[in-house]
Amino acid sequence: MRGRSVLGCLLLPARCLWGPPALAQQADTGHAITLPAVTVSTTRSTLPLAKVPLSVQILDRSQISRGRPTWGLDEALGQVPGVFVANRYNFSLDQRISVRGFGSRSAFAVRGVKVLVDGIPQTLPDGQGQLTNLELGDVDRIEVLRGSASTLFGNASGGVISIWTDPVPPAGVREDVRVLAGRSGRAGSRGWNKWQSTTGFRVGGGSAQLMVSRLSYDGERDHSAADLRNLNTRLRLPLGTGWSLAAVADVGDDPRADNPGALTLPELQANRDSAPAINLSSHAGKDVTQAQGGATVRHPFAAGGEAAVTLFGFARELKNPTTFAYIDLSRRAYGARISLTRPVGQGRFAPQLSTGIDFQRQRDDRLNFDNNAGRPDTTRSLDQLEHVTELGPFVQAAIPLAARVTVTAGLRYDWVHFQVADRLVSTTNPDDSGDRLMRALSGSLGLAVTPAREVTLYANAGSSFETPTTTELANRPDSAGGFNPTLDPQRAWTYEVGARGAVGSRGDWSIAVFQADVTDELISYEVPTSPQRRFFRNVGSARHRGLELGGGLSLLSGLRLRAAYTYSDFRYVRFVFSPDTSPPRVLDGRALPGIPMHALHLTVHAEPPGIRGTWLEVETTGTSSTLVDDTLSLRTSPWWTTNVRLGWSGRIGGASLEPFVAANNVFNRLYVGSVVINAARGRYYEPAPGRNLYVGLSVGAGR
Repeated sequence: MRGRSVLGCLLLPARCLWGPPALAQQADTGHAITLPAVTVSTTRSTLPLAKVPLSVQILDRSQISRGRPTWGLDEALGQVPGVFVANRYNFSLDQRISVRGFGSRSAFAVRGVKVLVDGIPQTLPDGQGQLTNLELGDVDRIEVLRGSASTLFGNASGGVISIWTDPVPPAGVREDVRVLAGRSGRAGSRGWNKWQSTTGFRVGGGSAQLMVSRLSYDGERDHSAADLRNLNTRLRLPLGTGWSLAAVADVGDDPRADNPGALTLPELQANRDSAPAINLSSHAGKDVTQAQGGATVRHPFAAGGEAAVTLFGFARELKNPTTFAYIDLSRRAYGARISLTRPVGQGRFAPQLSTGIDFQRQRDDRLNFDNNAGRPDTTRSLDQLEHVTELGPFVQAAIPLAARVTVTAGLRYDWVHFQVADRLVSTTNPDDSGDRLMRALSGSLGLAVTPAREVTLYANAGSSFETPTTTELANRPDSAGGFNPTLDPQRAWTYEVGARGAVGSRGDWSIAVFQADVTDELISYEVPTSPQRRFFRNVGSARHRGLELGGGLSLLSGLRLRAAYTYSDFRYVRFVFSPDTSPPRVLDGRALPGIPMHALHLTVHAEPPGIRGTWLEVETTGTSSTLVDDTLSLRTSPWWTTNVRLGWSGRIGGASLEPFVAANNVFNRLYVGSVVINAARGRYYEPAPGRNLYVGLSVGAGR
């Protein structure tokens, strides 16, 4: 990818619209961060960002949803260095989200990264994250913590993504409606539409919000359609004597999410919109209903700090015809989080102590049948009841050594117990019931120095602990029931130095260099005898090294540039692979598949001075080539793609309006958006769609 040509593609449309500034414009402050004033939730403390010795980035509503389709997190997280989101354009499997390489093994949903929505964990005690209830069009901000964070959040915390809706309490009743529709496909033959309605109103001294949305998606590839529906509610109330209540209740109903599968290279070259015959004949896809609720009571202390208690519950019903089985899964989970943060002593240099405990319990009722053309056959291949219990007490201290120097240290113990009861037992099929106990003591130490008001220098070291999920433990290459007895948790220590700051009100910047030493890294693979089924094994050790650069700058009044660059050098340190049909392979020093070495994201946002309310965004993303297999030299091609969005924001009468038009992949680039790592039979490639044109309108009324 040529950086000069990409930058030219970004800046040319803005230059064509630009003229001498005739009228003063309101400054674009949506991305500016005044470091000492910002407090982030991902640190589980009340420290301002200036004193946080971690890589943290905050995305606001405009970066998340302005003029975007809001299909998936890649639209927002692509702007964060160190985060790689591989979009499969397959709503049956979701996107593959990785933070500094953690989570890259995910075959579906989210692995290795802790996800929270309004403080409610979306990551279950076994480390699997579900985003069925998430509606991006209603998100106010996203906080991303990069680096090992098990000291803060326990299992599967190679990074943290904290998503907040945080609606502004209306003065009365407010209604917002957003409608989008688009066409894609090589001949514009495939369509999609999405709508959402958000109603906010006062409740006593607090507020409530009701959001309803639906996405009807006719994917560009064959057998990739989806029908996704969400109902989300929020309630915030003062409880008197300084306490407050925040409650959420969400329901996601996805009656259709087809799975087009991955392609071989000849299939990709012949027809990139096709789907494998086995996916069509098996009607691969999913039908899922998921409900979640939770409540947090919170009390801030006058001297600083707060007490908080969160209770939550989760239910999921999944019907999942795959190419190897028909999976019927009924999942229940519940949990609690209790935390207390207070200064210890008095004075400006009093340490701040945070302590608490996390508890979660998960129950999976798992049935696998033979797949008979998308319906369950009478033959069961798996029938078992699984339980996971996670308990994690933690303590964290922030100690100001001086006015501009803060040391933080943390410790956490995690106890994760897996149990399985095999219900498919006969004279020829032994009882595979059993349990696995996985434990870890995690620690962290960090130093933050603020030599100037708008500059923070920091360094940290921290550990992470990641168990296999119940699905990964249940998928055994020997086809037995129960849990895989040889699959162990992955552990890592991450070391990092970095800096961030602001350039007055004109911009912000960040830089980070890190190394993660990983033992027993979990790697996915397939076997030819079970097409498209993912199995997992541990690697001896691996090393993740990287450089992350990010920032934004106001070039002129109303013209702003944002950039994010990531260099990722992830390699096996010790890995001997012994395939069944060939001699052992020594892969020491080989790059890990699935993650590009270079990734660049550029955005230009323009508000031409002479056209009040009009805005233009041009966004370019590109990556270097990516290995697709541990043992082969096959790579994807490097790629870049450009999105353009044009809109107007203003008011007519008492209503706010924002019409917009946009094109994703405006130059119709042909590229592979995601790969299936270590796929069998050469089915590595998940192609991205071509040019996608769409229009949208947001309307708001009330106060």
